[in-house]
Amino acid sequence: MKITHIALLLISSCLIACQTKEAGNQVDSGEQYQYGLLINAEKGSRTQDRLLWLNSLDSGELIHTDQGIDISNTLGAGVILRDSFLISLDKKTEMLSKYTYRKGLQPAGKLQLKDFNFIENTMDLGQGELYISGRGKTNRDKYLIIDPTQMILKKSDSWPLPVAKDQSRHETFSSYHNGRLYLGYSSFGVDFNHCSDTSYLAILNYPGMDELKITKDTRSAFPGTSINGLFNSFMDEKGDQYILTSPVFYHGNHPTATTAFYKIGNTANAFDKDYFFNLSELLNGLHLLGITAAGNGKVILVSAPVPSTGKSDYYVADVYRKTLTLLLKDQHQPNFIWGTSGFFDGKNAYFIVNEKEHQAQVYRYNSKSNQLNKGLTIRGTVSPGSSYLLFCPKFK
Repeated sequence: MKITHIALLLISSCLIACQTKEAGNQVDSGEQYQYGLLINAEKGSRTQDRLLWLNSLDSGELIHTDQGIDISNTLGAGVILRDSFLISLDKKTEMLSKYTYRKGLQPAGKLQLKDFNFIENTMDLGQGELYISGRGKTNRDKYLIIDPTQMILKKSDSWPLPVAKDQSRHETFSSYHNGRLYLGYSSFGVDFNHCSDTSYLAILNYPGMDELKITKDTRSAFPGTSINGLFNSFMDEKGDQYILTSPVFYHGNHPTATTAFYKIGNTANAFDKDYFFNLSELLNGLHLLGITAAGNGKVILVSAPVPSTGKSDYYVADVYRKTLTLLLKDQHQPNFIWGTSGFFDGKNAYFIVNEKEHQAQVYRYNSKSNQLNKGLTIRGTVSPGSSYLLFCPKFK
């Protein structure tokens, strides 16, 4: 499966728009809402983007294009979404633009970059710093540290980390925990025509940037997704991290590697050698992609047949018990124009499925009860090619 380089625009929230039937949602009146929904109705186009704010995802109906705020041609190819603001990257101009949530998207600052037009990962470093990894026109691996409040660039550099011979490094997941940076990466050939069979993990202190430790693992490939906004990992209450591998996603081109979960223990310096959750072997070699964490060690996944059949099945994986349970079968294969269509609000996991032309369905999954229920229905100009993003922001 190949998904093009331009991906990801994460956004959502809870402040404006949309009258839905029986859902308790309202047209923006300055109130603060609980959920937000971004709809890209036409794959690859920016002309039908809408932002809607809702009080409930559990029931009701909304009509795309008739409700919400038209944000067509507003945001760039990459978006960094936070609870009180978002930052958009314009691929052509290499400009970062910040927006806050106030009666739509309110411009709140800009930052001009140089040779940086694609976002791979982001993470908050504390003390008002935001880490952004990615690359520019030369495909050279690069990272930025910015002050998102003032939109000031504090550092721009590349990591001098080892990769496979004649390949280049690309960061596939990142996290910040207990004063340490965790940088997962893999290496790729020219034009991403081949992914190495090695998962790399670099761990170092921050802000000291010292005590670097680098380990390798060859049980899978491509740890994470290398695309900001797509699900690739989560941290549980114990501080243990679980990373979903994606050997065939986004030009991974390593179909013989298994899709699996790695684990990094709370204080560990490497992938746990005693833990490996092989997902593909439970599905006769089929690969999967992540949608959202669901709480209690569970994750919503979707199958990614190679070659693509246009159809996907949805599953819930339990990383503690190493089980995989079918939720929905023979659905339209989801699109990830901007990022993952799922969201966990701390109690329920929500995700959106394109059911048919002019109709999509929000599903709610509760990991404690193991119950899957239909929620909000989306109608209008949506199609099997539409993409969605869900989020719950804070308003200032």
